[in-house]
Amino acid sequence: MHSTQHLYKLIYSRLKKQILTGQLEYRSLLPSISQLARLHQVSSKTIQSALKLLQKEGLICTRKRQRAMITYQAGFLQEKSSSICLIAQKQASILDIYRTMEMIMPDILAFCSKSVSVYELPHYGKAIDWAKKPRPEGSWQICSEILHDVLRSSGNFLINSVYVSLEIQAEVPFLAEYQYLVTHYTPFSENHHVDWILNTLQSSYYTVRRNFSEHYHNTYQTMEKSFSILANLYPGIKSSGNCTFTWDAGWGWDLLHKKISRKLIEKIGTGIYSAGTLLPSEACLMEEYKVSLSTIRKSLKVLQASGFIETINGRGSIVQPPERWRFTSMINRSDYHQDIFIYLSALQFIPFLIRSSADLVYTHLDAAVQDELQKRFHQYPRNYLKVWTDYIIAHVPLYSLKVILEQVNKVLNWGYFYSLYPIASQLLRKLNKFGERAFKCLQTGDREGYVNGIHDGYLYLFKEIRSYFIQNGYFQAQMLKLPKRV
Repeated sequence: MHSTQHLYKLIYSRLKKQILTGQLEYRSLLPSISQLARLHQVSSKTIQSALKLLQKEGLICTRKRQRAMITYQAGFLQEKSSSICLIAQKQASILDIYRTMEMIMPDILAFCSKSVSVYELPHYGKAIDWAKKPRPEGSWQICSEILHDVLRSSGNFLINSVYVSLEIQAEVPFLAEYQYLVTHYTPFSENHHVDWILNTLQSSYYTVRRNFSEHYHNTYQTMEKSFSILANLYPGIKSSGNCTFTWDAGWGWDLLHKKISRKLIEKIGTGIYSAGTLLPSEACLMEEYKVSLSTIRKSLKVLQASGFIETINGRGSIVQPPERWRFTSMINRSDYHQDIFIYLSALQFIPFLIRSSADLVYTHLDAAVQDELQKRFHQYPRNYLKVWTDYIIAHVPLYSLKVILEQVNKVLNWGYFYSLYPIASQLLRKLNKFGERAFKCLQTGDREGYVNGIHDGYLYLFKEIRSYFIQNGYFQAQMLKLPKRV
């Protein structure tokens, strides 16, 4: 269990990566402090603390009553071969990221594009000005700004957060534009650009999905070509073969004690800690999760407040039966609203991830695996969908996609779901039918039916949980729209 960082350090870390990779360009201006605060959903004071660290390292220059300026120039713009060689060594990792974007972004962009008109996008005016005089320079940046505007319109900050991390670690500035200084090759003439993006975003859902599928496929191919050229220019530099993508779904908001409480809730919901038994002692929990006593006690307070345990002096924490779980009573507590919203955001996000992931592992689902899955269904009869998800995460071949899916699944962790008793017990029967349908389709060789069974299960889960929260007074759930079934 990793300890959380201070929020300003997390923001500093993200901005630093954007500066070092050229995502934020040399001599360009950062957004204002108030704009950065809105973008990252934090206070101005937090942003100021992050900017102080960046200035201390010489990455930016801050001036009174003016926006901060980037004072660091990426190594590949300084013609430092060491910087370019480092990118070449990350070939496997970078191509894995581009392949992941090809798999998940068309569905996500098709969904998000229906949340806002292109004319309302913050960078629409800038995009139109650029399109009147198109040029290779800056193409990737204006395209990126438009796509981020579209993703943010969904209201689901996990979606935009993932895309930020994908772009940063895919070395987009160098590969999309600045590599021309080294390779004399640019994907500009081979990929679509801002005028095409604006036109596509105004099309039907299925046209957006189809066009971006082609776009990301072409992008992946141009990146393969880029690395082929780099390999010829630097024959002594070999790809490390390692994938190093990182992303944290709990970026800045997920306190350590809440992570532990969710893990304990899941163990109670799945029966690992059954009703009437004692939870492990505080000392044992401290050792298991490698945290302090105060953190464990905060976690136990969350469980007490939601009715999962009753703590008796001298005895310990006794697990309560499902009829005493009372998560619904906490919906109107403002200190739990962020937890509820991130949970719903993860529920909305996972259908986009599970469809591609389930399809990718299909070829691994031979007769031996099917026998193993049947055994797991018997071991965990309450939740076939979770069995499917655990198996898919373990076998999805794209490292970046695996990391994203793992992180979103950690937020779900089924802890909140089990706390919604009795609705959970009603939904589990329905969810198991989706899981059974997927398995039957797998046995008959129906690949599409297998994928749709798992995907539809998560769509149904999000729809029902969202409705449940709205009916119980959490109207913020209406911000998160229902994804389409493709």
